[in-house]
Amino acid sequence: MKTSKFCLSLAMVFSLSNIACAKNEETDNLSNDKIKPTIECVDDIEVEVSEGVNSIIVNYAAPKGYDDKAGAVTSQTAGLSSGSHFSIGSTLNEYTVVDKAGNSSTCSFEVIVSLKKEGPYAVQNGVEAPVGKKWVKVENLSDEFNATQFDDNKWHRDPATDGFSWYGRQPALFESKNVSVSDGNLNVTTLKYDSPKNFRGINWTHGGAIIRSKVKAEPGRYYECRMQANKTIMSSTFWIAMKQNCNNGPIRKLELDIQECVGRVHAGTHSWAKKWDNIYHSNAIRHKRSCDINEETRKSGVKNLTEKNNSRFFVYGCWWKSPTELLFYLDGEYVYTVVPTTDFDIAGYITMAIETYDWNPVDETGSIFETASWDDRTTKYDWVRTWVLEDE
Repeated sequence: MKTSKFCLSLAMVFSLSNIACAKNEETDNLSNDKIKPTIECVDDIEVEVSEGVNSIIVNYAAPKGYDDKAGAVTSQTAGLSSGSHFSIGSTLNEYTVVDKAGNSSTCSFEVIVSLKKEGPYAVQNGVEAPVGKKWVKVENLSDEFNATQFDDNKWHRDPATDGFSWYGRQPALFESKNVSVSDGNLNVTTLKYDSPKNFRGINWTHGGAIIRSKVKAEPGRYYECRMQANKTIMSSTFWIAMKQNCNNGPIRKLELDIQECVGRVHAGTHSWAKKWDNIYHSNAIRHKRSCDINEETRKSGVKNLTEKNNSRFFVYGCWWKSPTELLFYLDGEYVYTVVPTTDFDIAGYITMAIETYDWNPVDETGSIFETASWDDRTTKYDWVRTWVLEDE
């Protein structure tokens, strides 16, 4: 059946009428929409650049606007977009959302680029250099461990070459093969041998390692490392060892322990060491020696932690401020001062030893050496840094 022109015209009238009504309704809704859209901003962003760098690329999540009706548009109205180069100083970034009724909301945040303060980790917590001085990194006593291989030019890892001739404390033998560098860390991995290893007439059942600097560590400097302990009964340490020679060298045998802890204690651990797996422990020791003193003397600093030393990376630091003043820092905050029993005025060598102790012996649950992951058996050093004060 054919549709008459009248019917088509009538349908068109109704359709146009519906469109007009819809538009009028939308206009009425917009005119009645007095509710502003909302927008979620980001917090101010603070970044640091090293001296000589004028800008840095900063990425951020752009603020988003929301409205109870569709059609709201969010745009940046001031500042720089994410991924731009931000110069030193403060850049105000502003974002605005506008809904279809013309209501708007705005938010803003700052990207603050500043020069990085050079110096020890503690500088970020207020340990500034004295007036007229600045902290300068001692490169040959520092290492970020970002290379693909261990730096044998900077560190000893073979006890046969470091001049101390100390191969470990039974039952763990120091071996260079247990030292590696990967993923930005210096790694010292502990292990249990399948069968005892005879070395120099001694049977060794476990393996550890010792690393020493090739350049001397001197008084007046700041020494620090970022370290995560292993989870075994073996130690994780960061210290300075001094050589002794009664004939033509220092008569006093000194030792400056910045941090010494173990990964696990147990029922067989000596009573005084029951917290040595969650501890910050430092020593200034004058060792007993036939050409010097008959009894060892020492002063120590101790802070018991609420976390295990193997739970995360901690930053351990010591400002060897003078021969009579040793200031210790944990995660950049001052913890304690140790006044040694003798002047600590003898240069030594940065040392990282992973060893066994008779006061925390291998126990019956020592199977952790066979069952634990490589990560759990490994002490990791993210970096070692040494700083010296120089004139501005």
